[in-house]
Amino acid sequence: MVPEVFVEVVEAYKEKYSVITICECLGIPKSTYYRWKKKSSLELPALHQLIIKICKEHFYRLGHRNVRGILKNDHSIKVNRKTVQKIMQKYHLQCQIKEKRKAYIAGESKFIVPNLLSQNFKAERPNQKWVTDITYLP
Repeated sequence: MVPEVFVEVVEAYKEKYSVITICECLGIPKSTYYRWKKKSSLELPALHQLIIKICKEHFYRLGHRNVRGILKNDHSIKVNRKTVQKIMQKYHLQCQIKEKRKAYIAGESKFIVPNLLSQNFKAERPNQKWVTDITYLP
């Protein structure tokens, strides 16, 4: 069961039934309800709110190093980059990674070079015929 929904259900029926009765009917321990209630009532810390705001303003394109730089330069907040990274990971605010372009050309080569040697590798004198393999080049 979703904690937020359960807390809302208990709050709605708390006037009519006791919290213990509601929890027993739904199979949730009373201590779990109070833990969820405490967790849902907590406000986000100011640093967390600021990091979320910065990420939204920049359309989630910034990484934790850039967010830390903005905090330091624009808001005069000195914080470790690992702290910023943990906060961003907690709220799934990681930057979008640009897809890498393929370094190779798939398929057959567009340039077909004529075979001038025709498998005739015998030369009459040195340095008359030179052969190499450049198939690794796109």
